Amino acid sequence: MKTHNDAHHKTPLIGPVGWVALLCIVLLFAALAASINTKPYMPPAVAQKYMEHWLIESSRHVAGEVRLKHTRAIEPFYLRRDYQPVWMNSFELTPAAKELLQVLRETAADDWRHYGYELPILERETNRLSNIPKQATAVEVLLTDAFVTFAKQALNAELLPDTNEADHPSIRRVNIGSTAQYVTDEHVVDILNDAVRRDQLDHLISQLKPTHPGYLRLRNELNRYRAIADSGLWRELPRDMTLQPQQRHAHIPQLRWMLAQYGDLQESRVLSWLFTPQQPSWTPEQDIDEAQIDLNQADYLYDNALVLAIKRFQQRHNLTATGEIDDVTLRLLNVTPYQMTQRIALNMKRWRHLPRELGQRHVMVNMADYRLQLISGNTIELDMKVIIGNEQRRTPVMVDSISTLELAPTWAVPRRIAVNSILPRVRRNPDYLEQNNYQLVANENGVERYVSSRDVDWSKMNARNFPYRIIQSAGPHNALGGIKFIMPNDQDIYLHDTSQPQLFSLDKRAISSGCVRVEQPNLLAEKLLRGHQGWHRPHIDRAIEQGRTTRIRLQEDIPVYLMYWTTWVDDNGTLQIREDIYKRDLTAGMKPHNPSLAL
Repeated sequence: MKTHNDAHHKTPLIGPVGWVALLCIVLLFAALAASINTKPYMPPAVAQKYMEHWLIESSRHVAGEVRLKHTRAIEPFYLRRDYQPVWMNSFELTPAAKELLQVLRETAADDWRHYGYELPILERETNRLSNIPKQATAVEVLLTDAFVTFAKQALNAELLPDTNEADHPSIRRVNIGSTAQYVTDEHVVDILNDAVRRDQLDHLISQLKPTHPGYLRLRNELNRYRAIADSGLWRELPRDMTLQPQQRHAHIPQLRWMLAQYGDLQESRVLSWLFTPQQPSWTPEQDIDEAQIDLNQADYLYDNALVLAIKRFQQRHNLTATGEIDDVTLRLLNVTPYQMTQRIALNMKRWRHLPRELGQRHVMVNMADYRLQLISGNTIELDMKVIIGNEQRRTPVMVDSISTLELAPTWAVPRRIAVNSILPRVRRNPDYLEQNNYQLVANENGVERYVSSRDVDWSKMNARNFPYRIIQSAGPHNALGGIKFIMPNDQDIYLHDTSQPQLFSLDKRAISSGCVRVEQPNLLAEKLLRGHQGWHRPHIDRAIEQGRTTRIRLQEDIPVYLMYWTTWVDDNGTLQIREDIYKRDLTAGMKPHNPSLAL
């Protein structure tokens, strides 16, 4: 029988030894947790040792195979920093380094020249980064070397496509020498050093690439198609796979996968496989054995969801959305992810033509889409069709400004058009000039005078000895129509009306001699003259009807951007793709280093 005192002298649940053991366990787990959250640290002396190794002793064999291009400029930069890294935080890439890698990828993805970034080695080394100082410092110097190469290309305007065309020679003598100073390795390293000193490396990377929303949206699509290409799962559809809705085909599962990857197939249809007991009969890793396929299974039906996806695909390629897989649709479906990556990357480069600030109010023309937009802030004031230059006289990519409007304009025919287009017609029909309200102007000892076309021996005239200027008088037959939007430039390119408005009904409108014809010129003029006293729409129309040639200087120049985007992402987040009417995607205005890779 227990006494009252016995109840107060029970054996403790945990003795002293137990408490010590418990404390040790707690401390052990705390140490483990701390070690998990502690990043490996590279001592400065270790970093210096291996940085000196790569920059001084082994600059021709970094990471075993890369010869540094800018050692003479880079080594003093690191010497001033005691050889401490700028792109690595011990053994991890900094955010600036990750952004630099992304920019290098998207710059080189068009594959039209050897950019010199050593990306395959950089990708390999960054993917296997570990706590090895020699490897981490190799990545550091490779990144700096690639940065100097890229920055020189960007700052020296070497990354601008579509600039080496000669469709429209300069109409006046211009200085072909650039007044801008060529950016050298040393200049770039000075810029880099300043950015590091100010802790603005991220900002520096941002300044060397476009930051427009359109560029960043294309970046997402580039990453999408790079991922598809890198997966190794994409394969071409059979070239005879033309289909009508509700038909069946052995490659329907492949088509479904492809459309899901492109973003055309609604997610609900793709994910529906996850909620059905039956697994899909095909996965991208599998080869398709048509002899073993039961086409009666639901997976092989060209069903309504796929038809809708094909319509979306057709719409964003500017095709009639029939939902039928015809030869054209099939050809576009079979454009490889690698080719799309090339094309998107090249169109990203085209954003480099534009200033960072486009202007509160500006005109944007996309030649490949045959459209013009007048944009105010984030609002599209006007959206209309345009006619652009033909394949022999392509409208150039330009950044300019509308300074003046000319109502009821006369047309001073550019010499290239006069000798190549009009002269042959006059030789066939001597009355051609009078019939189309053209006049000949001769220059004798600096004095201009009108000449009758009947006084000219046209049989002796050719492109080399033609001495006259040709001017078309104002009126309904004038090639410029009722309005000319003057953009002072050395190629005689401008926006204007047309005497043939019926041509806007054409789907393909690359038919002018280089200038841009606009579908609604009077409306565009009304918008641009907003706030100009005395120039409301009735006044504009009246001046044109009366044939009174009148020039109106705008209160503020309106920026105009003549661009050529065959791919862009619209405001709905949809990748739009257009025909490369000028074949600029084939050359990018430069000679490809590997023509076999042409799109």
